Amino acid sequence: MIREENTRKRLFIISVIVCFVTILIYEMLTPMLMDDMSYGKQVQEAGSFLGLFAQEHHQYMTWTGRSVAHLMLRIFMYIDMHTLGGRVFFNIVAAAVFTALTLLIYRNANSNIRYDVGAYLLGVLLIWLFAVSFGQTILWETGACNYLFTTTIVMAMVTVYRNVYDKCQTEGGEDKSKKALSCIGMFLLGVVSGWCNENTSGGLLLLMIIIAVYYKKLYAFAASAIAGTIVGLGFMVLAPGNSIRSQYMEEAHTGLLGMAARFLKITLVLKEEFMVLLIIIAVLFLLLKLQGKEFKDLKAMILFVFIFFATSYSLILTVTPQERAFFGAGIFLIVAIVQGYCRISTGEADNTVADGNADKSEKTVLLQTVKYGTVVAMAIYMLFTYIESGANLARIYREEQNRYSYLEEQAAAGAEDVEIPMLSDQFYTKYTSAYTCDVSDDWTNWNNKMIAEYYGFKTVLGVDPDTEE
Repeated sequence: MIREENTRKRLFIISVIVCFVTILIYEMLTPMLMDDMSYGKQVQEAGSFLGLFAQEHHQYMTWTGRSVAHLMLRIFMYIDMHTLGGRVFFNIVAAAVFTALTLLIYRNANSNIRYDVGAYLLGVLLIWLFAVSFGQTILWETGACNYLFTTTIVMAMVTVYRNVYDKCQTEGGEDKSKKALSCIGMFLLGVVSGWCNENTSGGLLLLMIIIAVYYKKLYAFAASAIAGTIVGLGFMVLAPGNSIRSQYMEEAHTGLLGMAARFLKITLVLKEEFMVLLIIIAVLFLLLKLQGKEFKDLKAMILFVFIFFATSYSLILTVTPQERAFFGAGIFLIVAIVQGYCRISTGEADNTVADGNADKSEKTVLLQTVKYGTVVAMAIYMLFTYIESGANLARIYREEQNRYSYLEEQAAAGAEDVEIPMLSDQFYTKYTSAYTCDVSDDWTNWNNKMIAEYYGFKTVLGVDPDTEE
């Protein structure tokens, strides 16, 4: 048993290292895109580190309340600009945060097996294969700060909150010697996690309240965490800039009809983005019930599935955003799937032992093959996808760098109107947002205007790469 656990431990550590390295490579192959340019220009004009806070305060008052996300973005850009340049520092931190998110998902799976490599890899693969708008939420710098980083903060709070609650239930109460420190820490973490992302932070708040109601006991640390989350969420949603920004968002319908239209749009997004995951979770529930699992065994899964739907449909309260706003909800659903995977009983406990060897039944062998084989199959598929998409990312990165070099030359030469080739469609992969923000043949397009403003041109026009001379 000890030797088996040591083997699992080594494999687990190797899996975590591979997770970090693979996402780091993709981060390094992602160039500056979209809002990175406008925020980068602002950071250049900040003048000092403290100037970043003044800029964020101005944005809070005039555009959006997501101050935690955008302050992180400004700090990363500032550090990169004053050290190695490019995105070097950000890439390393982003890879570490992504890896931390996978570990938090694993920690919330509550596997009965120590160093459960299968469960950890399942969480990693589900993110790679099914995370919403992977290129925009994990690789694009501005998007990563708004979604990857904030969701990881939220999941950190979820993990700490659940673990401390379970510990209090087991030990019969809180540790009085650490009560004050725990309350302060949970309140501060609550403020930060509540100030992360509107619907994801809202889902966190709902989850914490449900756990407190379920246990019929509100500990001091829990009250502090909930209070801090409410404060942080309040600062974010009540930002003066939100009302100004909403004036630029229009919908075809208002009132109840508008709410119904949003409900339909959200439902269609769930169909497009989460159909496979929803089928998986439904099959897992069916299998576990057939195996005789009770509510206490499934309560965590039910909770996270409920929070997934609540987080998704809470967007009905605002103008329906882009699909990337569902990233945090998707992570909650992935947690539920990994939890279900860990609850599957393969019948190993029923094996008889003869002559020192376990005599496995056909049922046990079949269940083990399906359970572990699923992860292996996903890993093989992801390996080929990773290589193919990585090659395309490298090609896109090369094209983007060539364009940026050309634009810098033209800016230095004093050009006012510039033409650059659009990206070639043959390199498309879902692991980049470069195509979403590519220039077009309309110089009034917001992508064109953003690039023009960054380099100081009057206009930037995209031309067909196949017809460019």
